[in-house]
Amino acid sequence: MAKAQTAAQAAPTVDEAALAEMRRLIFDAPIAELAESQGISVDEAVKLRVEKNLEEAPMPVTVTVRPIEPQGKLLGFASVNFGGVVVDDFKVVDGKNGVFLGAPSKPDPTSRTGYRSTARVTDRALQERLDAAAAEGYSVAVEKLIARAEAVRPAPIKEQMAQAAKDAEKANAARSTPPKGKEARDDR
Repeated sequence: MAKAQTAAQAAPTVDEAALAEMRRLIFDAPIAELAESQGISVDEAVKLRVEKNLEEAPMPVTVTVRPIEPQGKLLGFASVNFGGVVVDDFKVVDGKNGVFLGAPSKPDPTSRTGYRSTARVTDRALQERLDAAAAEGYSVAVEKLIARAEAVRPAPIKEQMAQAAKDAEKANAARSTPPKGKEARDDR
């Protein structure tokens, strides 16, 4: 039994070594070495390297959230930029596991729910990235709205009255006192 476990543990090491060597050939080794090791032409090796580099390249994804007054679980709408392609009208929803992005949809009377998705995210890892970006974008957008509301909110009445009294005292102190006596009345 122990020998079987040791053999099972050694097998992934061989696979990892083979994968590491393949990664080195595809990404770091000269094209001629890649072509020779795979038994393909140089043109096919170049094509293989380009395809693998495109697969490995991270796609820049940005999420812009527009919060609304919450309507049930709907918190707002988002636009998602997938490396230059913008998809609008994702729904920002507060679910039982946190904030997530719901796919944009349009009315469709032939469907069971009455709506049809106009865009779908099929990759689970990408959906998780989008959900995390949506949660962060939503909190940032709400913080901006709160800061903007605080900036334009008027001061309480007591503070306004106290400030007006100070301003009136300054204005009265700056005025000259009228002259006293009969001459002051004759100038009317």
